[in-house]
Amino acid sequence: MKKLWIWIAVVLTVALLVGFDYYRSTEFKLEIVELSPQPAPADGQSPVKLKVRLLDGKGLPVEGHILFGLPRNGGLFSSNRMRTNADGEAEYTYYPYKASKLQPVRKVKIDIIDESNSVFIEINTKLTVELDLVQPEQETKSEHSLDNIFGE
Repeated sequence: MKKLWIWIAVVLTVALLVGFDYYRSTEFKLEIVELSPQPAPADGQSPVKLKVRLLDGKGLPVEGHILFGLPRNGGLFSSNRMRTNADGEAEYTYYPYKASKLQPVRKVKIDIIDESNSVFIEINTKLTVELDLVQPEQETKSEHSLDNIFGE
């Protein structure tokens, strides 16, 4: 009987911690401030500016939270983690993937996750952004080409 009460106490404690973090995650809201250019060229070099804002339950900006950016299907950020400023904003620079025969042009989904709002268990506020990509107008060539490595 004592083991049953200990088990119930542990389950209730975990449920309370999960419930607190879930409630806390609903008290924050992420929104897009800027996404440009839209659509962006899928050339692997052109930067895309993504600015997001974190607001609390009263609609006030939240300063000092760490936001994590994760492009789900191609490309990369110059920095995945950014700290919100006094206006609750964080600005990312995203570089789309280079379109090719193996990786055709498509929309890119980007997740922005507030890592700072969770206290006990990872239940975070999250925003998913879709970025439209287009085929670049002209083929971009890297200055680090191995086409002519013997000087011919």
